[in-house]
Amino acid sequence: MATKIMLKIVLGLMLCWGAGLAYATSADATSKSSDTILILRASGKNFAETSLAIQDDLGDEFKFIEKVIKTDGEINHVEDYINSIKPRLIVLIGNLPIRIYTVYQNQNPKAEYPPSVALSALYVDRLIVAIKNIVGIRHEIPAVTSLVKMRELTGRPMEKVGVLYRSWMRDYIKLNAEFCQLEGIELVGVEIPNTLSIQKIKYHLKHLLNKDIDALWVINDNAMLSSRLMQNVWVPSVKQFSKPVIVGVEGLTATALNFGTFSVVPDQYALGIQGAGLIGNILDDKIWQLDQKKIYEPLSVKKLLNLRLMKKHNIDVQESMLETLDGLIE
Repeated sequence: MATKIMLKIVLGLMLCWGAGLAYATSADATSKSSDTILILRASGKNFAETSLAIQDDLGDEFKFIEKVIKTDGEINHVEDYINSIKPRLIVLIGNLPIRIYTVYQNQNPKAEYPPSVALSALYVDRLIVAIKNIVGIRHEIPAVTSLVKMRELTGRPMEKVGVLYRSWMRDYIKLNAEFCQLEGIELVGVEIPNTLSIQKIKYHLKHLLNKDIDALWVINDNAMLSSRLMQNVWVPSVKQFSKPVIVGVEGLTATALNFGTFSVVPDQYALGIQGAGLIGNILDDKIWQLDQKKIYEPLSVKKLLNLRLMKKHNIDVQESMLETLDGLIE
């Protein structure tokens, strides 16, 4: 059943965001391209791990030049890298490099761009809308994947799950609700305005937690999960919530935070290997022009359970299922 659900998820997301790698080949493009792949990545351990996996997998076939982007002001550097290196393909790892590359293309609307691959970025489908000649790998894990696993771990019913989200995420929530429905799970969504305030989130989260829900799904939204809102709203609000809190960021399950019960996140190294496969296909098949902005699903995930919080809230765990996890916090 789980395999069928995941297949339906992939098909559904492909229909929603566009599929197809129709392409055109060009002898001129081949002659103008170098054998170099330019990696523009954000600073951080996870981004470095994804980049390393790509280079480990393809290093014998291509030359890699990696540049770490740390600020929005590096647009001129990016332009210099591209003009001097003349890469055959560009890899964008993280939200910041994707944003800067978007600015670069906007400033050079008549230029020709090599194919590019975007990954390790939140809501990559939205980020690449304005970029030419690009495909991406999604970083978000569908809610149903985490919720079904949580149901297996506890042996408890998982019929209603609460989620607080901003208006711009409406379509994403609707899609996840459809996938959850296939597993008999109802997403109880509460939509709030895009403009945030402590008072708004505190009010709506309090009412959501008071509803008859079996778990809380905390969606990845950097603005909603800022350190200020975590400290003043999220952590104090869920303190007395005696049911699982499902998160999509590994750090939110940290012991000191006492917040996330269970996280399901992409395996960063495996994500890089998946990206390497996509890059290899593009270059081996001489796909110099990507007709559509296809978004691929992450193929490998990591599952982390905060067992200490589970025990604190008297949530039983089936011990036979613990071996299926990638990490335990005790």
